[in-house]
Amino acid sequence: MLGALMLMLAGLLPWRPARADTFLPPRVETYLSGNGRYRLTVTPSADISLPAREDVAPANAAQARVERRQGTGWAQVWRGPLRNPVAPSWSVVSNTGQVATFDDYAAAGHGPRVVVLYGPTGRSVRTLSLAQLLPADYIRALPRSVSSIGWGREHAFSADGRSLRLRVSIPSNKEGGLSPAGYVELSLDAATGQRAPGYAAALQRAYAQAAPAIAREQLRWEAAKAFLRAPLLAPETGDYGAWNRYLIEAYRRLDSGGRETSPKLMRVQLQAGRADLPEHRRIVEALSNPGKDPRALVFATTFAQPPEQEGLIASLAKAARDAPAGCQAGRRVYVLADDQGAAAAVAALARTGATVVRIDPSRPIAQRAQVLRALERD
Repeated sequence: MLGALMLMLAGLLPWRPARADTFLPPRVETYLSGNGRYRLTVTPSADISLPAREDVAPANAAQARVERRQGTGWAQVWRGPLRNPVAPSWSVVSNTGQVATFDDYAAAGHGPRVVVLYGPTGRSVRTLSLAQLLPADYIRALPRSVSSIGWGREHAFSADGRSLRLRVSIPSNKEGGLSPAGYVELSLDAATGQRAPGYAAALQRAYAQAAPAIAREQLRWEAAKAFLRAPLLAPETGDYGAWNRYLIEAYRRLDSGGRETSPKLMRVQLQAGRADLPEHRRIVEALSNPGKDPRALVFATTFAQPPEQEGLIASLAKAARDAPAGCQAGRRVYVLADDQGAAAAVAALARTGATVVRIDPSRPIAQRAQVLRALERD
């Protein structure tokens, strides 16, 4: 539930800075053991669209092959699927043939497969989430990007293969810091995946070093949870960023699956009360190609002022006439509108087949019951 709540809060408030992400497609990677006796080859799934945080059939998952040096060549030790649906972010092989993989592709620190240990024959030893490795308040203080948590790097097996040494980030006490203050080594027993002697003491030292950062993020966490519990109110000014955050959170409260997805915000820019040709084409493209970008559409004007509502509805009606009939059938489209504008939006988008959901800025939006229950549990 910790992971779900952290994703829930991501982007919700100006909670903390986060880097944007750019990922190259996963590729075949080869890793050598320190003594050069073992070689691990990881082949990503052919389908990189697989959900990174869900389990998939073994045949569709990333594949591993471990080989042992034999003379001038290599002899296969084992070959089989990994627990990662697409690919691990990084992997290592020990001097005695054990394997460890780290994180899911494009989702470091999230999900149940932050660390996965395999024995010398390929048997899965243990799968660990970040919450099983580190305390919740420590995780919240770690550096992060839009999709990933920077929890550590350059992990390695000990020379004898008996332990897996995790090089874990120490949160920075510098306000707004996007890099760790340093690293602490936390060891797992390679045969069981359990914490090795000295794990707790090393973690406690890192915790003490990062105490100011942990306390700071705890306050922000509590503020964010209070925001989630309270009815959602529209911003009182035309601040662009504040309206973006409001629209995203409104979608998440109104859509049953909104906590697992993000919408496509369409802040329509009006010229003399209408969308100009480039803006019109942008709206038509968004309506016409849900397969290209499956995110739910949320339409609002640039500054969300009531006088612009008529122009927004007229622009949607014109775009709907130019989009293929039924292009949004079975989908929900969200429009920022009052009572009068809501009926007009339904009529404007009727040709697309969309179910129009109004975001009414004049009325508080209650939090979903399951989110409130999750907040109470956490």
